[in-house]
Amino acid sequence: MKNKHSTVASLRREFTRNVIAPVVAVVLFSLLGCGLTAWWVTAQSNDKALEKQQQVIKNLLAQHLEEFSQQHRNLLRETQPVSLLLQSDAAAPWLFRLIGDDEVYLVDAHQRPLAAWFSDAPAPVERYHEIAQQLAPGLRASNTLTSDFIRLRERVAEVAVASLPGDDRGYQLVFIRYLRSSFVDFLTHRGVVSNFSFSARQPDQPNSAGFLLTSHQGTPVSDVSWEPMRPGSQMLLFTGPLIALAILSIALMCLVMTRRLWQSSLSLTRSMQKLAASEARSRHIALHDILTGLPNRKWIEEQLNHRLSVLETDRDSLALLMLDLDHFKIVNDTWGHHTGDELLMEVSKRLSSLLPIKDSIGRLGGDEFVIMMANVTDRQQVDQLCQQIIAHLSQPMQLNGNAMWIGVSIGVALAPLDSTDRLELMRKADISLYAAKAEGGGQYRLFIPAMDEALQKRQRLAQQLRLALENDSGLTQLYQPIFDINGKKTVAVEALLRWHHPKLGPISPADFVPLAEETGLIIPLGDWVVEKACQMATTCPQLIVAINVSPLQFLAENFISTLMTTVARHGINPRQIELEITEGVLLEDKERALQNINTLREAGFSIALDDFGTGYSSLSYLIQFPVDTIKIDQTFTQSLGVRDNSATIVESVITLGHSLGITVTAEGVETDAQRAMLEAAGCDLLQGFLFSRPLTADNLHALLDQQHP
Repeated sequence: MKNKHSTVASLRREFTRNVIAPVVAVVLFSLLGCGLTAWWVTAQSNDKALEKQQQVIKNLLAQHLEEFSQQHRNLLRETQPVSLLLQSDAAAPWLFRLIGDDEVYLVDAHQRPLAAWFSDAPAPVERYHEIAQQLAPGLRASNTLTSDFIRLRERVAEVAVASLPGDDRGYQLVFIRYLRSSFVDFLTHRGVVSNFSFSARQPDQPNSAGFLLTSHQGTPVSDVSWEPMRPGSQMLLFTGPLIALAILSIALMCLVMTRRLWQSSLSLTRSMQKLAASEARSRHIALHDILTGLPNRKWIEEQLNHRLSVLETDRDSLALLMLDLDHFKIVNDTWGHHTGDELLMEVSKRLSSLLPIKDSIGRLGGDEFVIMMANVTDRQQVDQLCQQIIAHLSQPMQLNGNAMWIGVSIGVALAPLDSTDRLELMRKADISLYAAKAEGGGQYRLFIPAMDEALQKRQRLAQQLRLALENDSGLTQLYQPIFDINGKKTVAVEALLRWHHPKLGPISPADFVPLAEETGLIIPLGDWVVEKACQMATTCPQLIVAINVSPLQFLAENFISTLMTTVARHGINPRQIELEITEGVLLEDKERALQNINTLREAGFSIALDDFGTGYSSLSYLIQFPVDTIKIDQTFTQSLGVRDNSATIVESVITLGHSLGITVTAEGVETDAQRAMLEAAGCDLLQGFLFSRPLTADNLHALLDQQHP
């Protein structure tokens, strides 16, 4: 629980540092960015609008002044109205209504007033002196009509000065018109500005703008102020709530996403923890045997690689023990796989109780175990451990209420003496195990180079046997006759395979047949024997030809189909072929063996149980498996007259066979006394050197010709 809380606290710190802090920073940065952007856009829009409004007002003032000037130019082109203005006071009202000026003055070349009119009535000329100082020298000195803005009597006025048309005395007319409220109304009603006035703007007012109106000569005329339109601010009033809502939505989304991310992180952390635990369990399962709980081959290989890699550094030594249980298959087949599994678990417990912690034990598979013994200082340690293992596993085991005995064979290889390579060390330990099993089991052997040489010799021999089979050279089939009880008539022959090596000479079947079984050559070798036997059977239709079949060949997938194809190809009656099997066939796979026997007997083939009496449960096989012939092993035949109970055993076997309807053949008959005792016991057929040694095909035909000239 504490570890769980610490993990959550650590995750919270990491989450705060790597997720929450960046999210908060992003939100604040977004808020600041949006705020600054909105402020900048608003300010820029307002400034641009103000600049545009100011330019519009200036343009309107200039346009108004230009229109004022154009009106007076048009007036001055009409000389008659001007003359009327000078000659008749009655024309003044009409002229004022036409032009709309507020004041008009007539001055001479010396700027002395000659006449003055206010609105539509004459006025004292002295009033000109009130404005004379306001008129710029440029206005008074011009010979053409000039106009400008001036400030007069606290008001903004337009003034135009022009020479009197048609006059060479230098008289000038001065026209003055005040900017009335109509101009201001025009600006306001047209939507240009609001609250326009010719007064100084008030800087303390937040919504006030203006500029200084000057004359063409740069003389200040009046301050202009108005209430500017601020589109940026108006836009901000409209978009501000939307932006605030968007920012709030983003903040809420970030909050929701952060919460969900936190929950996902918690869930992911829990999942990762579960995955780590699952991976640990999976790795444990991948590296350990499910049945016994011991390390499996993969773990052993990894551990052995590691230990061998540090041998040179640590100057240590290691012994690799390969163990194989003796008679395990018999227990497995007799009592079932469940009992076999319990036996393996009991073996693993006994082995584990013998080994110190620094040593490692594992199961390679099946009934094979391996032990890595570290810190080996001398051979005596290895001998002592091997002896203890053999002694412990030789003691009876109580399984399912039954006492069972097994043994163990051990092969040992030493590192770095024998090798520091894993594959090579395991190979040499396996070689020494093979040597221990070959000597009968129940013992241990340490690897010596001679074992490797012997194995290589066997491999070379196996290769030469393969070449002999492929080239059909050096292999010979002999036939040993099987006689009736009188020893006069040949009723059958047993096909016997022989190999004559070109350099080594004759090689015993006891040497090359087991080799063929180990290398898988027994299948094609058996097919070769069947082929030759069928060829013989076609030339001797009166004889039964017995063929020895190994367990591997008999239980092969395509054995029956291949046999029937060969027999049919030669046109032989299957009743002429007898297949001799040993109890090894029955030990390998009872169900498949029984199925094959029944299939072959239904097809017409005869089945003989060879070497009867030498196995563990031969009598029970006679009841379980339907056979046609039993062949008494030569060890019993040759002990007749030598041991007192031999005759009794042979008579019992013959009586048992006859009671089951089985033909009995005695092998290894070498003396007349043996033949006589077998005849007295009721044996059916005889085979041995007393009658004939194995013959070639030609010699067999000669023998048959002698018996039946």
